[in-house]
Amino acid sequence: MTNPQLTKNLLEVIRSLPDEDRRWLLEQLGEDSADLSSQELAELALLGQALDDLAQEADLYSFTDGEPIVAA
Repeated sequence: MTNPQLTKNLLEVIRSLPDEDRRWLLEQLGEDSADLSSQELAELALLGQALDDLAQEADLYSFTDGEPIVAA
């Protein structure tokens, strides 16, 4: 079965559900497909310590030689 056929069949099944069941299914699909917010992604990165090594790095680098620029 191809994706368009599968989609069509799924829609037919969903539309045939009683209203209460259809609402429940749509709620579940909405919850499952929710993306993480920027805040949640930032919290995960901080908790996972994925970016801790960046604190050791200089903030600016020279275009000419790629060396860190040290504030005087």
